[in-house]
This record gives sequence, structure tokens and C-alpha cells, in this order.
Amino acid sequence: MSAGWQIAELAADTFAVAMMLVMLSSFSVIGLLVWNMKRIVSRRDRYVDELLEELQEAPRESVADNKARKFPQQSSEPWKRDDNWWK
Repeated sequence: MSAGWQIAELAADTFAVAMMLVMLSSFSVIGLLVWNMKRIVSRRDRYVDELLEELQEAPRESVADNKARKFPQQSSEPWKRDDNWWK
């Protein structure tokens, strides 16, 4: 044996140390991604807050009111035409 500090003595030990380094680096990348997402989410955009306030202040309309405005009720049957449709 040599007189220095060795991490691995066998080829299997070298593989195990390399796998540990790969796992450490992958967990580090995942940790950095999570930290960055938490940092970005913690900042609130003032435009989003203004939009949320505007939506809360707006009067709520029911779905039926919206449908009635978009599709007015016809008095006659849909397959019948007015008497003067050709004019």
C-alpha cells in the first residue's frame, strides 16, 4: 500500500464512491431547483394582487344570465322563418 490517503482501494470501492458522488450531485440539483421555486413563489406580483381585488369587487353573474344574454330566446320555432324573409 502506498503511504497516502486513499478513498478507494478496490475497483468496487471506486464504483461505490463514484455512485455516491453522482447521487450527491443529483440531490444537489433537485435541492437547488426546489429552493429556486420557493424563492420565486415567495415574491408576489402587484399586478396579480390588483387583478384579484378587481375580480372580488366585480358583481358575480349567474351562468343563466350569461346564457340568456348570449342566446336570446326566440319566440318562434327555429325551423320556421318570418313571413317576409325574402324581402
